[in-house]
Amino acid sequence: MNLNRSEIRSAIIGMVIGDGCLSKRYENGNAYYQMTHKEGSYEYMLWKQKILNKITSSTIHPTKRILNGKTFKGYHLGTKRHPIFTKLYNRFYYKKVKVLDEYLVKSITPLAFAIMYMDDGTYGNANKKSDSFFLCTQNFDYANQLLLKKSLKIKFNLDWNLNKANVRKDGTYNYRLRLANRCNEDFLNIISMYVDLVPCMKYKLGSHANISLKDIDIVRPT
Repeated sequence: MNLNRSEIRSAIIGMVIGDGCLSKRYENGNAYYQMTHKEGSYEYMLWKQKILNKITSSTIHPTKRILNGKTFKGYHLGTKRHPIFTKLYNRFYYKKVKVLDEYLVKSITPLAFAIMYMDDGTYGNANKKSDSFFLCTQNFDYANQLLLKKSLKIKFNLDWNLNKANVRKDGTYNYRLRLANRCNEDFLNIISMYVDLVPCMKYKLGSHANISLKDIDIVRPT
């Protein structure tokens, strides 16, 4: 993709709202971006790496963690430090907690939106009539999710509901965004052109995926 500086910055914003994070090794140093994906999403990581490498170089290495006796393999990507990450770090983090502000949510383009969904989106089909699409935004507090909900309505004319996701240890609830079913077609029209570029993520389009996967020979780091 041919992206200008503003489009690259917006894509990075989508990545940080999603699965990625910005970090600093030194208080006065520049920040860097990092993310981890499961083994099956390696192709998607390579796609995002191409965007990040327009800013600075990055490296990928395999990861492995054991949880409840099960081994989970994946890949971790980390970039070099860069001033653009520092500027975004200063907006995204308050007392080291990831937050949103008006600038960040207004910067969400269709590309950034597609990245957010490929990172943190899912779908369900409980009534077997139509898919329900979700953004798993539980890592943000309720006020931040309201801000995101409002922005997605203004920018894309999409209606979202805040649904209870799970119960915290203190008895309160985490919430996530659920798309109103009447907006499904408009939502898919916005993100599909980008999701189609990453075959391993097409499954997230649910019954609209039209997946015809071919064997893709991807050389993975060892």
